[in-house]
Amino acid sequence: MSCLTPTESARQSDKELSQGRAKRWNLYCGRIWSTLVWVRSVLRCLPLFFSERPKTPLRILGIMTFDALGMLRRLKPLSVTKRSVLAALLDFGGCTNAMLDSKDYCRKEIQQTRQILDNAGMNLFVEEFQRRLWDLERSRPRPLEVDWQFHKVRTYREAVIRLLLGTIATTASGDHCIDEGIRATYDDDDLKILFRIVMQFQIIDDVLDYSKDMSAGLPSFLTASKTLPEAISLTHQASLGYSQNRDWSRSGDDFPLRAALFFGSACAELMIQLCRWRLAAFNPTTSARPGSSRTTC
Repeated sequence: MSCLTPTESARQSDKELSQGRAKRWNLYCGRIWSTLVWVRSVLRCLPLFFSERPKTPLRILGIMTFDALGMLRRLKPLSVTKRSVLAALLDFGGCTNAMLDSKDYCRKEIQQTRQILDNAGMNLFVEEFQRRLWDLERSRPRPLEVDWQFHKVRTYREAVIRLLLGTIATTASGDHCIDEGIRATYDDDDLKILFRIVMQFQIIDDVLDYSKDMSAGLPSFLTASKTLPEAISLTHQASLGYSQNRDWSRSGDDFPLRAALFFGSACAELMIQLCRWRLAAFNPTTSARPGSSRTTC
């Protein structure tokens, strides 16, 4: 039974109402501030679309992201030099990953970006990144090697993304400690959202490259099950898991990242559905092993 008088109860209700309004207002202001910061970062990094590196728009978006995070956290965006180093690191990581996958890559590009990173005093840091990436690729699962292969491939995919993301995050912050960066992908709310965004785009990439990955014997979300329909179903479940954002605190500063996660999840959902519809249209009754010419996505 409440011991408050009607007057005290009314005052308590007014206080709670006022606190709720203040909280909503702070959240609203945080969203406006973070959106303006991201717009500023986009404008700051627009010249990268016309520069020699990084080589892909997604890598430029990554630099924009860490520029915005630097401003939101420390009121200090990335310097021109830091953006150049990140661009070289992203291109170096992309070429190295392509080389380990036996895909087309430019040896000259690896040498040039490595030289830029060495000149920035990151020689030991880059060597540590290469060693860890090589260890992951050397022990990566093969398509349809054993039962429960999808879980192993997903774990491998996540480990590679956490390594790349952690390496970029520590480079952006100047810490140069890969272990700290990898741990941050588990503990830091912003990096947790960013990790899920990257995983959604990894799923999109796996759907687009299904035929190439299957013919080359590379592990991916769609080459890790006995049948393509089963792989599509498990990939859809994984995508839904990455789209969830209820396991960390909500703030106005992460509003743009949450919006990007929503967009990335929608794109991954669309690609998975298109793959499923195309499979049904070309072969409505088959459950053949992936790699069949009749079940390409």
